[in-house]
Amino acid sequence: MRKRYLFLMSLVAFFSIFFVGMQSQNVYAASQYGIARKYTTPKATRGTWYYRETDKFSSDKKTIHTLKITAHTANKDKLYVPSQKFFKKNVYNVSSKKRNAFIKKVMKKNIYAAYNFKKGFNVNNWVNLAGDGVYYIPVTRTVKGKKVKALKIATGADQHASAYAFKTKALAKAAK
Repeated sequence: MRKRYLFLMSLVAFFSIFFVGMQSQNVYAASQYGIARKYTTPKATRGTWYYRETDKFSSDKKTIHTLKITAHTANKDKLYVPSQKFFKKNVYNVSSKKRNAFIKKVMKKNIYAAYNFKKGFNVNNWVNLAGDGVYYIPVTRTVKGKKVKALKIATGADQHASAYAFKTKALAKAAK
């Protein structure tokens, strides 16, 4: 009985140390890149969506693409809220050499900034010096005479729709 108790206590101690170590690594990463917290996507945008590119500049309008949005990711890209205090101190008010070094380091880490936008959200590069990223906005669309839930995928300052995503491949195929 005593051996079993010692074994369980040592196991609990091991896992406690392991989890504390993991948390300190996450805090280090957050402080190193200026992560304030994880971004939580709006519930209306979550799930698996299917779309065809409908932009007039698209060369492939037949292929059905898949987009998966979870609570903290969009297409497997991790989404975070940046710390404005960190960026003012370490990115915006430093030399271009230091800024470029920081951008190179972040690009290897698959970290993206996300912001609330209307009922959806916007995803952008972690260090956004220009451009407006990609918008994901829940909307309704009419497909074959029925109104259905859709997700507007847009880019640019005017949120130009590059595609509308639907919950099924059949809807994506039928939509114009």
